[in-house]
Formats: sequence, C-alpha cells, structure tokens
Amino acid sequence: MTRYTLTAAAALLATTSIATAGGIDRNGFNISPLFEDGDYAEFSYSMVRPEVTGTNAAGTIPSGDMAEDYSTFGFAYRTDLTDQLSLAFVYSDAFGADISYENSTPGFPFRNFNATLSGVSAAAYLRYQATDRISVFGGLRYVVMDAQINFIAGGNVGPAPIAANETLDYEADGAWGYTLGAAYEIPDIALRATVTYHSATDHENRIVNSGGPALGPPTGTTTSYSLPQSLELAVQSGVAEGTLVMGSVRWTDWSEADIPTLSALGTISNDDTFTWMLGGARRLNEDLALIGRITYEASSGDLASNLAPTDGSIGLSLAASYDITEAVNITGGINYTILGDATTEVAFNNFTDNSALGVGFRLGYNF
Repeated sequence: MTRYTLTAAAALLATTSIATAGGIDRNGFNISPLFEDGDYAEFSYSMVRPEVTGTNAAGTIPSGDMAEDYSTFGFAYRTDLTDQLSLAFVYSDAFGADISYENSTPGFPFRNFNATLSGVSAAAYLRYQATDRISVFGGLRYVVMDAQINFIAGGNVGPAPIAANETLDYEADGAWGYTLGAAYEIPDIALRATVTYHSATDHENRIVNSGGPALGPPTGTTTSYSLPQSLELAVQSGVAEGTLVMGSVRWTDWSEADIPTLSALGTISNDDTFTWMLGGARRLNEDLALIGRITYEASSGDLASNLAPTDGSIGLSLAASYDITEAVNITGGINYTILGDATTEVAFNNFTDNSALGVGFRLGYNF
C-alpha cells in the first residue's frame, strides 16, 4: 500500500458526510484521482441517514423527521498522456436535498409538503508536472441541476392552505464552471500541499406547474441562481513510517450564491462558510490502513430555509482501506455528524438536536 493509496482512501470520508455548506453541498468536487499513478479508475458509493426534527415557533407541534435518507455515487478515471501531463475524468453527485414534511403533526406550518433537489457534476482535469515537486492542474466542470416541489392537499405551507395537489418541476439546467490549482510535493516524506479554486456556476431552471398555480408560479416561469465558488487549502505529510497527518480548510462563497425557491419556503442562503478538517492515516501492515478525521463548520446564525433547516456541523469519520491485490483496493468508512440548530426564515420553526449517519465505500483499480 503506497503513501498515495493511503491519502486517496481518506477522500472517501468526504462521501460519507452529510452536506454542510449551505445545506445542499454533498460531495464537493473531487480532485484526488489526479494524484494517483498510471492508469487508474475508481467507483464510490455512500448512503446517508439524517434525522432532522423540529417544532413550530411555539414549540407545541412537532415537524416529524423531515430529512429523507439518500445515496450518492461517483466515478473517476485517470491516465498519463505524457511523462509530465496526466488527465482525469471525475463524475459525482455534488449537490442535493431530499425533504418531506408528510409525517408532520396536523397544524405544523409545512405539513403535507415535500421536495427534492439534485445536482450532478462531470469534470475533466489536466495536471502538468513542472518539476519533481511542483505541479499545476485545472479543467472544466459541467453541473446539471434540477428539482421538484410537491404540495399535497390537506396541509399547508406557512400560513397558506394546500387546497389541491400541486407539483413544481424545475427542469434540468446545465452550466459550465472551471477549476484551477497547484501542488507542492516532497515525495520522500509524503508531503503534499494543494490549493484549489472552483468557480461558481450560473443556472436558470424553467418551471412546469402541474395543478396550479396556487402556491407556486405558473408554467414557463424561470428561476435564476448561482452555485458558489470555493477555495481550498489542503496539506498532508508523513510524520513516521506508515503514518500520515492531513488537514484542510475550505471557503465557500454562499453569501453570493442565494438559491431562491419560493417565498413561502425561504431562501437557501448562508454567510460565507469555512469548513475545517483534521485527520490522519496509519498503515497497519502492507495491505491494511486505518483513516480518521474530524470536520467542523461553524454556524452562521442566519435564519434557514425550510428546505435545509440546519446551521453548522461537527463530524467524525473513520475508514479502513485494504489492498485486495496489488491492483485493487477497497475502502469502507462511516461518518457521524452533529447538525447545528436552526430557526427557519418562514414561520420561525425551530430545529434542534439533529444528526446524520453515513456509510460508504470506494473501489480503486490500477491497471
């Protein structure tokens, strides 16, 4: 098991974490395949079970568990084009939200309402090895966003009663973004420092309203928004034979990337977020390694959308990585995240004492 396999395995821990930044960021944008050797492919899958409950503003009517279980997957392929130039294709379920208030107690302000949001990313990256220690990388990303909101007769959204079923389909819209970065490495001590910038992407979804309009806009209306730019600094280093430490900080520009949904739901919006990570990896033998990390994101104190009623988080992830053969590696991990308390922008519902449990695996193949 190489030092690179150890740190690539640590990337799995991100896929087992519940979204934090802005409440809809699930996997981010993975660049770790660029740092593998030779021809390489990987497949990753994760399943997350959040538990998010609250009450109305008076604290008298429970919301029920409004966060639905979800799964994500990703795929990557990497190859050398020349001795100095490599290419990677990366696909991931980058953004998402799955919520349902159908189990809310009668009288809760958002009873009989559910929604899903999905954002997938496909990227092509090039990495140029300028010297044995310095490389630069970058590429293009294509992000596709779509969503659906359902109002079910017999409930209400805020003060508005739901008199008849109504569905809003936000038709898929794709947009291009780009990634730029640089890395400094000292291979003898497994030191690597990277700085990576991901641009914003601008989206415009056309809405198809079935059964309305009553609570939502009419068919043909469009909604425009941006997904945020981000900047991440990540460092890893060997500290002893078979032992690595790693850390990172990521800034995400949510203050400039409001996602309007409906005035009745509130806007998915945050102050800029800083996500901190500290972790380590330890090789137990030639085939087996253990990886762990702690992730922290401070709460903003902002009012939240009823689509994402949490604010900040702290999570613990543990994983084991095993070389099945010289070419095949499998990593499995588990994450537990405490989700920060939030009060919603509309109806001032209060959500407290919430968490999420995630599990995932990654299969890597060198050929």
